[in-house]
Amino acid sequence: MKHLLLLLATLLSHIGLSAQQFSIKGTVRNQRNTPVEFLYIGLFKGETGPLQQTVSDSLGHFLLKAPAGNYRMRVSHFGKEVVYKEIVLSADLDLGTIEIQEATDLQGITVTAGKRLVEQKVDRPVFNVENAIVPTGGTAMDALKATPGVRVQNDNVSIVGKGEVLVMVDGRLQRMSQDDLTTFLKSIPADNIKSIEVIATPPSQYQAEGNNGLININLKKARPNAWNANIGGTYTQKTYSGFNGQAQFGFNYGALSLQASLSKGQQQLRTTSVEQIFYPQERWRQAITNRSKSDVLSASLGIDYKLTSKWTTGVKYLGSFTDRTSANNPLTTRIDNNSQADKGYIMTDVNAANKPQMNSLNWYHTLTLDSTGKSIAIDVDFFSYRKQDYRFFAGNEAGTQKAVIPGTFFSATNTNRNRIDNYSAKADVTLPYKWANLTVGGRVSYTNTGNDLTVYDHKSGNPVFNKDQSNVFNYKEYNQAAYLSASKKINSHWETQLGIRMEATQTNGYSQNLDQTNVNNYIRLFPTAYITYLPDDNNTFSLNYSRRIRRPDFDYLNPFVIRTSPYFYSEGNPFLKPSYIDNVELSYVKDQKWASNLYYSRVTNFGQELSIIDSTTNITRQTPVNYANTYQLGCSTYYNFNSLSWWNSFTGFNVNYQGVKSRSRYIQSIRGYNAYVYSNNDFTVNKTKSLFFSVNYAVQLPGRYQLFHISNMHMLDVAVKFLLANKKLTLTITGEDLLNAQRPTIAYHSNGVKNSVRSYGDTRGFRISVSYKLGNNSNARQRTAGNEEERTRVN
Repeated sequence: MKHLLLLLATLLSHIGLSAQQFSIKGTVRNQRNTPVEFLYIGLFKGETGPLQQTVSDSLGHFLLKAPAGNYRMRVSHFGKEVVYKEIVLSADLDLGTIEIQEATDLQGITVTAGKRLVEQKVDRPVFNVENAIVPTGGTAMDALKATPGVRVQNDNVSIVGKGEVLVMVDGRLQRMSQDDLTTFLKSIPADNIKSIEVIATPPSQYQAEGNNGLININLKKARPNAWNANIGGTYTQKTYSGFNGQAQFGFNYGALSLQASLSKGQQQLRTTSVEQIFYPQERWRQAITNRSKSDVLSASLGIDYKLTSKWTTGVKYLGSFTDRTSANNPLTTRIDNNSQADKGYIMTDVNAANKPQMNSLNWYHTLTLDSTGKSIAIDVDFFSYRKQDYRFFAGNEAGTQKAVIPGTFFSATNTNRNRIDNYSAKADVTLPYKWANLTVGGRVSYTNTGNDLTVYDHKSGNPVFNKDQSNVFNYKEYNQAAYLSASKKINSHWETQLGIRMEATQTNGYSQNLDQTNVNNYIRLFPTAYITYLPDDNNTFSLNYSRRIRRPDFDYLNPFVIRTSPYFYSEGNPFLKPSYIDNVELSYVKDQKWASNLYYSRVTNFGQELSIIDSTTNITRQTPVNYANTYQLGCSTYYNFNSLSWWNSFTGFNVNYQGVKSRSRYIQSIRGYNAYVYSNNDFTVNKTKSLFFSVNYAVQLPGRYQLFHISNMHMLDVAVKFLLANKKLTLTITGEDLLNAQRPTIAYHSNGVKNSVRSYGDTRGFRISVSYKLGNNSNARQRTAGNEEERTRVN
């Protein structure tokens, strides 16, 4: 009888709870912070129609009531879904202000009470940098290190399991060399970044350029109906000290929006490397300790103006100016393989300097054609890159007692003036129909790049112009592209998107000294396909395919020879061809917490700069070569643990199997595994949410990447963040590479000769940053535009 009464009481309690109605309320505003009325808001459960529905009033307010349970809330604007939100209703819920982007694609929901650290969209995860701890006071490179699914090793950025990727800032590809891209990313304050998008399989709207996907860094924009500012400074201590000061300002009232930022910093680094070449009779060991100094200035300015209710225009400027100097004294020791005794030395003094300068200007227009969401976006872009390189070296060969051997003196001065100008224009038309959402567009681009290399030989003791080694090289590239993309939500379970992109390329490279011209002309198609299956509200399956291209860096095509010692020279390859990449990815997302991917990629005509060793002369020739077809099969996963209000964690791993099928006699075919494990953890220490603690750890297990074998490597960063003065003042203390274990050994075979290099990039240190916020800090709108391809190919 007692059990029966208990069961009856439980049932009555459940009926009473189910009958209880809870409210869901909120306010909808557009990107200009204006209330939006007559928006449809529906509450759905299961496969039936809406359980509750309403429209927003003249102030943008809405109110729904429903029993406790799990629901899907959809907000539609002129029949087009602009917000999708999963809701667990167990008490009255106030969603606060929901910002929508009128006449744009699905933007997701923005709730002023707090945004997820990572938002999982249909085709990409978005890392909200402004909510993270570790990057505070750092740079864009520090923000990338803290982004789930992104890996930064020796300042090379990649998607975990995908290899090096191309990086965009506000939708525009940064076409410059890896070293210059690193410098540029370090010039962008992390406090000026809103979010980072990790796009493993870019749709056809994006250019087909890039081996392994894209990473897009969205900078903060002006706030709606407000002004805001942020000023701060950072002190960094590694081997040497460094500093950085930055300021951001935003203004947005009425039809005018303005955003500006300025950053100035200086950093000295002490980097070391030990490179070994294992010749048949002897081993060459070169030790280098390099001291470098960088002065960096970066600036941005954006102005948007709404000409009419349907026409918005704006300009965006981005500039980066760097002055770098370095000095080192490479010492090469020749060691006999049998006796292990030193046979001799090569001693060199090197001084180098370069001044890369980048200016980028974008002019955009967005026009809304009608109330159904049809729109046109037009971008005109100009990109200018200038770089002056200077390098002086002098050295001698020496005997076993380090006495200089007569007649072995070598010395030269190399100066190079590098310029790149890119002009591009593109148009995108969005056409939402009931049967499908269409996007069509096109792009034209022209790039003109030049190198003026001047060499003076100092072997006689006086500088003598070396006509044979000096050269002027000019390279022109024309690109035209057109694309069509169609997406369709078939029903509540299935959604698909298909796209096709055509790109035509014409190139002309001319070497003045060689009097040699090389011409290329080709047209390629790049299809993309996506299909998504949602069996219920908590599970999502996606299958994606894309084909992409990787064009050679501009300077790789320069055929001329540059010598830096009697035993080393580099040369370009005018016959270098693009690589083509096919990517297939199957992904699964559960509860917006657990994301897993199974992927396969194949690269045809893989090209890379190789050091080719002649074991007879002991001379190393460095040149880019299309040397292999490669493939990799792997899986990656991460889990977002956020069940506790004080702990948010992203923990994941990647493992893959790679194969290199060589097409060159210098490189052998090779296969192997590699694995990477990481865990990023943020802790809220107190109830007032003014003290935070963060620990990020990653380990690279020994394995193979392309033709290289890489040893294990550990990375540990720790940060403490304080919010003071009514949370307007931020103080962050960060310890980087606390284990001092980012010292990988990379080994490979070239022409049958083993090479290895163990390097350390002065990564261990700490930084203290302080910043102060002024004005209103409501959420901002974002805009993607412009010049998308040419910059990462700058050398």
